[in-house]
Amino acid sequence: MTRRLKNAFLASGAFVAALGFTIAVAQEPPQTPALPEAPVAIEVEQEASPAPQAPTPPPTPEAAAEPVMNPDEMADFLNSKQQIRQDVTLTRTVDGKVVETTKETVVYSADDPYRGSEAGLSPLEQLKAEFDSKALTRKEALEEAKLDFIVADLDRDEAMSAAEFSFLVKGWQDAEITGSGRGRFVDPIFHADQAAADAEHAAQAQAKFTTVAGADPAIGRKPYIKAVIADFDAADVDEDGLLRGEELLQFRAANRGEPYQP
Repeated sequence: MTRRLKNAFLASGAFVAALGFTIAVAQEPPQTPALPEAPVAIEVEQEASPAPQAPTPPPTPEAAAEPVMNPDEMADFLNSKQQIRQDVTLTRTVDGKVVETTKETVVYSADDPYRGSEAGLSPLEQLKAEFDSKALTRKEALEEAKLDFIVADLDRDEAMSAAEFSFLVKGWQDAEITGSGRGRFVDPIFHADQAAADAEHAAQAQAKFTTVAGADPAIGRKPYIKAVIADFDAADVDEDGLLRGEELLQFRAANRGEPYQP
């Protein structure tokens, strides 16, 4: 092959190669890069969140300690708070005639007894006892003297000895201390030494017994009652058959043989 032909061949091959490249490129159109798809708007329905609430404060110790009452306990509690009021009319008579009338109100709470017992008197009985202790009729003094003789006659020989009378006076004192003495032992003199006071009261009781019994070692029922009524008449200055205030205190002191100092 001549050089001229060879060069022509190479030129034609280069041309074909260039043409083929051009065709190949023309057959494969340039790929346009894919555009991103338009975003799709998605509506999401969200639940409304609750409004924030204020924090609950912790219970106080007092509230935590307070027990919760059931209906039965509540009923018992309400019943315990109830009170019963009773209006009472108290009268005092002398020789069958009413000389005093007073109206009082007794208030019962849930814990008060309605009847008296060995532990104490009911509120109504206490009211009556207080009313009775403020005055004394001649008839009441007579009944007291009869009962006192029975209490003092320990050996039941129908006679009261000096020792038995001292026992009776000491019983009045003890009853006054417990609140059931009806004012029968109101000491008119203040004593700082209780032992000395007891000794003085015992000596005064012995002197009173000697005044009533004289030289006899014992005294009978009738002489004792007569002596009590004599003390009543001496204290009843206005002679109305009723002792009150200073008259009553003087009578009580005379029963024990004690001097009365108004």
